[in-house]
Amino acid sequence: MTDAREPTGLYESPENAIDLLLSHKRIVGPILEPSAGLGRLVIPLRRHGFDVLARDLFHHGASSYLGIETPVDFITTTTIEFREIGINTIVMNPDYNVSDEHVRFALTLVGNTRRQSSCVCVLLRLNWIAAKKRKDLLLHLERIIITGRMKMLPPGVVDKGHGGSVDYAWFVFVPRMVEGTIIVRA
Repeated sequence: MTDAREPTGLYESPENAIDLLLSHKRIVGPILEPSAGLGRLVIPLRRHGFDVLARDLFHHGASSYLGIETPVDFITTTTIEFREIGINTIVMNPDYNVSDEHVRFALTLVGNTRRQSSCVCVLLRLNWIAAKKRKDLLLHLERIIITGRMKMLPPGVVDKGHGGSVDYAWFVFVPRMVEGTIIVRA
């Protein structure tokens, strides 16, 4: 049996994903997008006026004008480097297989900034947060923005015009403990 998943984890976010996030959460830049892929989150973030540092573990052939740094393994980012870059917010749609590690690591990085406005915004399947192994993250989950069904196709797959079959959400984490989580439908 072969793994049907795209080997580099590239499932591109829909163009409107950032608009859905920003309609329900005010974020402050500069922003790090550590799983930039082809730039589908980077482009609209910059269009909204944010300074975005884009990185990815793999070179997916993104347009050079996006300035996506590759290969950069997000998990090797040091706290010192993160502070020197001056990042306030992390926005990402990580490979599902490494999402837990990425969210926990991102929370550590933004926690070290000691800025009240620092947060981690992660686009994942809505049911992602339901796993017992992630219950510790509920203490930092400020907001869930349910985006509904979105199409996230791997490279080379032809869009046949059908709707998406998986419900997604933006999970907004903050380094401090929250008293409750706000859930909204975008």
